[in-house]
Amino acid sequence: MELDHTLVKRLAFVRFLYQSGLSQSHASAPMSSASILAWHDSVELFLQLASEHLNVGGGQPAFMEYWDLLNKKLSPAEVGQKESMRRLNKARVALKHHGTFPSLLDIEAFRAAVTGFYQDNTPLIFQVAFDDVSLVEFVNPVSARHRLTQAQRLIGEGRTLDALDEIALAYDEMIADYEARKRDTSYRSPFYFGQDLSFHSSFFMGFRGNLSSKEQRLAEFVDRVKESVEAMQGAMKVLAMGMDYRKYSRFRMLTPHLSHTFGGGTNIHRRFKEEDKPSSDAARFCFDFVIESALALAEYDYTLNQLGDKHA
Repeated sequence: MELDHTLVKRLAFVRFLYQSGLSQSHASAPMSSASILAWHDSVELFLQLASEHLNVGGGQPAFMEYWDLLNKKLSPAEVGQKESMRRLNKARVALKHHGTFPSLLDIEAFRAAVTGFYQDNTPLIFQVAFDDVSLVEFVNPVSARHRLTQAQRLIGEGRTLDALDEIALAYDEMIADYEARKRDTSYRSPFYFGQDLSFHSSFFMGFRGNLSSKEQRLAEFVDRVKESVEAMQGAMKVLAMGMDYRKYSRFRMLTPHLSHTFGGGTNIHRRFKEEDKPSSDAARFCFDFVIESALALAEYDYTLNQLGDKHA
């Protein structure tokens, strides 16, 4: 059964809430308790979608009533993890209405239970594995979304280097799109941290051919300054946009370096040869980083006209 686009996007949002809970569950206490709220919201939304998809129920059932409604339609199969989700519901009520924080052991147990809930019930109800529910739907622009879809296919085929090319290009397009929609009428970006130095290397400054030792040292100095400034500019932009710089550092070590041409094209400079290419798991990390970054950007997105500028 092929799912329609709206349902796929809503399932992707369920997974977003689930993954938000995963991230929160690893925080120190009591902040880790917020995972209970995210997980409960994700499960409840999943159950609502399931009832719509199977055309059962009506009105707004209570959380625990969904199991009976769905099981009548699925019989003899049944929606799993009912009792563990009952405990999750009680923990959510205790936290939200009584201020009772769950223990770290409780959070670990709920992490496993909610993961099991999705792994068991998503294929049962929607005929798709939960791991196959993609968050690519939340990536902008559309061209970056298409590149990530292509990267998924390439990873599955074992073509890791080709996948990393697409992932790097998708990230580049995503950041450029986000920044472009924040520029003012003079095309100034709030994420501007100095001039683009792409065409200010020693080569473009005329240091080529047979150089004297003094000219060679000057050329090396120019290139090192350029490299250092570009690294700081990149780090500042990542931090300013609310992304995880530690993960970004690994992402950059795995993905190819991109350089832009005067004509608007992009050159891909791979860091690995085929014989020493990164693993599929490493490529999936890079893929997930782009998705995670897209979600971080989506937490506060705006265009100029949303700020009240009548000229936008």
